[in-house]
Amino acid sequence: MREVISISASHRANHVLTQFYNGQEQLLQATNNVNEPGVFLNPVVDRISKTVSYSPRALLWDARNGVGSLGLHEYETGHDYYFDPDRKPEEATQKGVQVIQTHQRIPKSEYQTAIDSNGRLPELTDANTKYWSDYTKLVFGSSNLSSLKDWYHNVEDPSLPDFQDQNQAYFNNYEVGYNEFKSNYSTEFLDEKFHWQLESCDGLQGINLVSELDNGWGGFSSSLLLEVRDELPKTDIITWGFNKDDALTLQKPVRSSKTNFDLICNKIRSTISLVRDSELFFPLYSNPQQSLWQSAGAATLLFDAVNSVSSNRVPEDRVLFGQIVAMLTQGETRQNVVSQLEADNIDFSFYSRIPKVKTTGEKVFNKLVISRDSTSVVKEPWMLKSYEWQPSDTIPMDYRANTKYTTNLAVTEQPRDVFKSWFDLVSRYFRYDSDREELKEELGTLASEYEHGWYDDDESGDDC
Repeated sequence: MREVISISASHRANHVLTQFYNGQEQLLQATNNVNEPGVFLNPVVDRISKTVSYSPRALLWDARNGVGSLGLHEYETGHDYYFDPDRKPEEATQKGVQVIQTHQRIPKSEYQTAIDSNGRLPELTDANTKYWSDYTKLVFGSSNLSSLKDWYHNVEDPSLPDFQDQNQAYFNNYEVGYNEFKSNYSTEFLDEKFHWQLESCDGLQGINLVSELDNGWGGFSSSLLLEVRDELPKTDIITWGFNKDDALTLQKPVRSSKTNFDLICNKIRSTISLVRDSELFFPLYSNPQQSLWQSAGAATLLFDAVNSVSSNRVPEDRVLFGQIVAMLTQGETRQNVVSQLEADNIDFSFYSRIPKVKTTGEKVFNKLVISRDSTSVVKEPWMLKSYEWQPSDTIPMDYRANTKYTTNLAVTEQPRDVFKSWFDLVSRYFRYDSDREELKEELGTLASEYEHGWYDDDESGDDC
């Protein structure tokens, strides 16, 4: 078995993995056995009852309280903890246990209550999916979950945890996030959570890392990835990074009140780090018009399609992470930013929102097409086919109507425009930053990797 471990860092990223693993649970119920469940799920055999249970090969990071009503040990046996959703802390009956309530209890969602009681599942909406745990189907236990110690979930802005729940400092800086993981979690995470997942694998084929780039989670995931890369220098890692609109996409002055200068600073530093330590980097767009539940449901169209080929039960259609990397880079390891990201005719790429320097004749270095129609005929070496999508009922209706869609991935010259624009921003506005020259050198090198043909650089020097 060639397994895949998925790591998410941020509340938004956890919604994506929740939707993906709900889909894996859906495939367990299927009668046609289209995939190998052990690639993404860890099977545990109970020899007494002769049954098999599955747990996700996943590691989710969130702020404190970000798991919602889910108790870390809710579905585990043992008596070294206190958990009773229907009993008040002061009514604890276990002897020798002192219960300290640190925050108001978050009530269990109607959806989770229905699952636990085998009742009728309610319709999901933006209102009842505020937390990813509100609608998760597979059990994420203590071995899957990690929380920040001093940063609390911010209901008003889930991407920016609140320090000590004081409404004074937020998780909105690359350096803060980077140092948070490096100083407080690195050893514990690797020795306990990560190694436990590795030991459950027979032969790891790759890792998905899903995060956000505009805030402290970008620095956090950069530091995490650096440690993972040191542990597994030859493992293929695909990084999925969510980006919010900024001065470039909004075409507003950098110092405008409508743009956040710190946001783009975080994005630049996070992208450089994650591109450097990943085999493939997917820059995703965070649509502000969608809830996290809707956004994750849409993103699963892309995420599930890319991952489906690596667990395909049909041997001749199975394509591992390393082969996907090879098809999209053709050995050019520095050309690893996949700027075209389309699934079911939806454009998920953040880079496509940034104005182009060349409006015609964009160079496509390498491309990959994944058809989810198993009856399709592969006519080109860059075409793959996978099994028909079987979406979970937790996916918003708009994104589960078409189960035979096509996914288009491509490495184009568009990253050149992005990195060149960022180079100009660093040159103009990073006057006193200690890493200014290092960032300029990195961005200049990255931009050159995607250059093709002739450019009028005067156009990219305008103040945006």
